[in-house]
Amino acid sequence: MRSFIPIFITTLVLFSCAGQRAPEGGPIDTEPPFVASTLPPNYTTRFAGNSITLEFSEYVDHRSVEGAIFISPSLGQLEFDWSGREVEIRFPGQLRRYTTYVVTVGTDVADTHNRNKMAQSFTLAFSTGEDIDHGAVEGRIFPRRDIDPPVGVMVFAYKLDGLNPDTLDPRTTKPDFVTQTGTNGDFLLRHLAFGSYRVIAVRDEYKNLLYDPEVDEFGVQPEEIALTPADTLKSGVWMKLEREDTSAVRLLKVSPTNQRHLVVEFSLPIDTTGISATWFRILDTLDQKLLAVKSVCPVFPTLNSVLVVTDTQTAGATYRVEVAVLRGINGLVVSPVASQLTFSSSEARDTLGPKIVSFSLSDSAREIDVQPRFLLHFSDAVHRAEAEKAITLLDSSRNLVPVSLRWLSDASLEIFPAGRLISRAWFVFRIGMRSVMNLDGKRGKDSLRVFRFQTVDEESFSSIEGSVSDTSNTDAKGDVFLTARNVSRKEPKEYTVRIHQPGAFVLGDILEGKYVIRAYRDRSGNGNYDPGLVFPFHRSERFVAYSDTLKVRARWPLEGVVMKLQ
Repeated sequence: MRSFIPIFITTLVLFSCAGQRAPEGGPIDTEPPFVASTLPPNYTTRFAGNSITLEFSEYVDHRSVEGAIFISPSLGQLEFDWSGREVEIRFPGQLRRYTTYVVTVGTDVADTHNRNKMAQSFTLAFSTGEDIDHGAVEGRIFPRRDIDPPVGVMVFAYKLDGLNPDTLDPRTTKPDFVTQTGTNGDFLLRHLAFGSYRVIAVRDEYKNLLYDPEVDEFGVQPEEIALTPADTLKSGVWMKLEREDTSAVRLLKVSPTNQRHLVVEFSLPIDTTGISATWFRILDTLDQKLLAVKSVCPVFPTLNSVLVVTDTQTAGATYRVEVAVLRGINGLVVSPVASQLTFSSSEARDTLGPKIVSFSLSDSAREIDVQPRFLLHFSDAVHRAEAEKAITLLDSSRNLVPVSLRWLSDASLEIFPAGRLISRAWFVFRIGMRSVMNLDGKRGKDSLRVFRFQTVDEESFSSIEGSVSDTSNTDAKGDVFLTARNVSRKEPKEYTVRIHQPGAFVLGDILEGKYVIRAYRDRSGNGNYDPGLVFPFHRSERFVAYSDTLKVRARWPLEGVVMKLQ
């Protein structure tokens, strides 16, 4: 019995000294860790030490902490000494005199039990002088896509005093102050010295405190930021993340389908605004004779390629395609080193007439808007006047319903009724393909294509009404665009209204469901939200998102929605 007692005690000691692990059984740990205490205490002045200590509420992953510590002004390489839930952070050199230091613990810190991350970043401020700087910037970061998390986005602040702002390049210059967004995208930069600042948001993929174009998503401030003794807080700094595309569009491939048609592919979607046959030049490489280009038709919806219709190509000849003027949707002109390609002509003759490639309306579709727009794409460039005669819309009594047409190219057009359709009624599109012919006069083989649809029940309609105001006195240019997005449907639908000045708005004829609403001031006047640029710096347009998701019920207009552009 005596020999058993030491063995039993030794066993208990061994188990008690085992590595950290979550206790077995019981509820799953869902509590995020947080900083429980600090040494020195927050807001300490006349600090003369060479290290600080942080204590966490639970055991945390050491590596996640060490990668989430940011000190402003920067102190260089830090040393970490761990003891249980505490870490001592040692500075590599002497601190500056009369300086406020801000230690930020980012939201990437995770506990060891269930990898829960901190819900909000933590800030410790101390000063080697008599006072703590108390300027602050607060705001919110919105993700590029609704499915992306807003948490963990880095927010960089650069002090502009004494600098030429045009030379500040966040691709090579690290920020003066750093914080991270919390679970709902909110951020707070605290203890900033008075002065002017540039603030950007970066989803810092490389964790290098630099902005890496095409890798990192970015957001830039919509207004100038200046902190003064009379105005110590800049609030309402909202930024929406975007991804910059700095690649010039390149010509990738030319594929002749027959002696009169080519498919030209590009590396990026192209800007089709004003596209014409003059943007393309095709030469016979043997005698440099031009081959006439009759039509250029972008291929929707990707816009990565175009169908080019030419005069008859010489069988077996080699041609060179040259592209000019064309831009990608990022605004960059086609790369001069990738703007031409050669190809061998096809020996196949053009014997096929046009056919319908796609129509944005499936047969027997239901719940179609009473003011719909449809997209129709043909396989070839067609004679527009003949095609327009071939398209008719009839109601259930076979009465002709007037429609308007807008051609996007010789192969694509938008169709919409000239007036409002009757609610909960059946209609039919009839497209007589035998009347549709390509530029050579070849007609479609399909005799008739029929697409039936039923409009939505107006009894299920509702509206969102309210007002939008603008508090800015210096950036009050442009119309206001408001968008309501139905997020309760499998395929979210958006409704947009444009008002020329801040004031009352009505988003009418919308289906019941749950909606998120946003608005922006169109400073550029192009009808699209401008996210700005990091370098060369260009401010974003100001926007606002309604704080809650709105539940809209059929026949019950939702009123009193108030939105304020900061």
